[in-house]
Amino acid sequence: EGTDGSGSGALLYALADKRCQNFNVCGPNGDSSTGTAKINLEIYSQFAEGQMNIRLRNCDAARENKDNIADLMGVPLVQGVLRYAHKIDNLNDSSEKSRAEGAVFAAAILPRLHACSPDDAATVYENMKVGATSTSLPAVKSAFEANYACMGIFCDAVGELYNTDTGSYYANVPACNDAVFSEPDFLAGYMPDTNVLDHSAIDGDQLAIESALSTGDFGQAKSVYEDGGFSKSYAQ
Repeated sequence: EGTDGSGSGALLYALADKRCQNFNVCGPNGDSSTGTAKINLEIYSQFAEGQMNIRLRNCDAARENKDNIADLMGVPLVQGVLRYAHKIDNLNDSSEKSRAEGAVFAAAILPRLHACSPDDAATVYENMKVGATSTSLPAVKSAFEANYACMGIFCDAVGELYNTDTGSYYANVPACNDAVFSEPDFLAGYMPDTNVLDHSAIDGDQLAIESALSTGDFGQAKSVYEDGGFSKSYAQ
């Protein structure tokens, strides 16, 4: 890669620039199929802010920058899984290459998904593993989207599958309706200091606990209560 990250690199920066074309999230506004991936621009912003915080010895803030960078680096991996689930399921591409790439992308992001939901991670694994008998894009997509807030990423960061040949989104892919990937809005006249989406996801935890208790699954209810289900066990 060159000094600006462009070129024939093989790591996450180059991957993000490739995947943004498939999801129409390139450019500073995240609404183009050409140019630098928006998340790469976001990551560089976090690098600069983190460097400043380190120099000022703001260690807690620097750790938050580090966590934000790690969250953003997961986006192209999720995109990779969705791209190949789409190719296998909707485009009938059952080639060894597509299945292998889908399995490798899934293996890279599954630990993070499993930390949020072992059940949803199992869904993605069963659909994308080497030797999977079938692959369902809706099942894989839903499993990820149910955990976007927990993983620190949102629909606008991932985007939707985009056909660069026609310049339009694929019509047979359900839209994601998660929170917008943006700076937080003012609430009741003030700007929150933390990501309130993490807090709002507690509603999902409450429903999950009630559902588990209704079937007598006290172990699952306790797990959601202690570790979070839709929310994180900590706030950023």
